[in-house]
Amino acid sequence: MGGKLILQLSLLVVQLFLWQSCTHNSQRVTAENNKNEITAVSISTVGGFTVTPSKGYTMKITRDSVYCLFSAIDTAQSTIKSYGNTEDKWNSLLDKIDLEKFIAAKEEESRQPYDGIDIKISITTKKGQYVKLNADDNPSWSRVYRQLEESFPPQSYGNKKLDK
Repeated sequence: MGGKLILQLSLLVVQLFLWQSCTHNSQRVTAENNKNEITAVSISTVGGFTVTPSKGYTMKITRDSVYCLFSAIDTAQSTIKSYGNTEDKWNSLLDKIDLEKFIAAKEEESRQPYDGIDIKISITTKKGQYVKLNADDNPSWSRVYRQLEESFPPQSYGNKKLDK
C-alpha cells in the first residue's frame, strides 16, 4: 500500500507542476499580446510644385525590409523597390518613437491646396495603426520624421526614373 501512495503523490505533484507551467505560459502569452509592439513605420510625401512634377514617395519600414514606391504624375514613371533592413537601423528608429506622444500629436491641415507637400507618418502596431498628417509642431512626430530622413533617405534608394 505504501508504494501506491507514493505513486499517487508523485502523480499529484507532477500534475501540479504541469498545471502551474500551463498557467504561467498562458499569463506570459497574454502579457505579450497586450504589448503594443511596433511592426512597421511608413512615411509618405505627396504634393509639390505644379510646374515641376512631384517627386513624392511612400516608404514602409519593417524589422527586416524597406519598401519604396516613388510616385510620378505619369504612373509609367513610378517605381517600386525593396531592400533589406538591418537590426541596428530598426532599433535606432524604434528608439526615437514615443508611441503615446505620437498618438497624441495634433495633425495639421493638408498643404496641397497651397501647392505644398503633405507628409504623413503611420505607425503600425499589433493593436492598430496610428496615422498623423503634417504634425510638425509635435516633438514626437518631428523626432520620428528626422530619424526616417536620416536613416532611410529616399534618395539613397536610387530612384533613377524620377531623378532625371
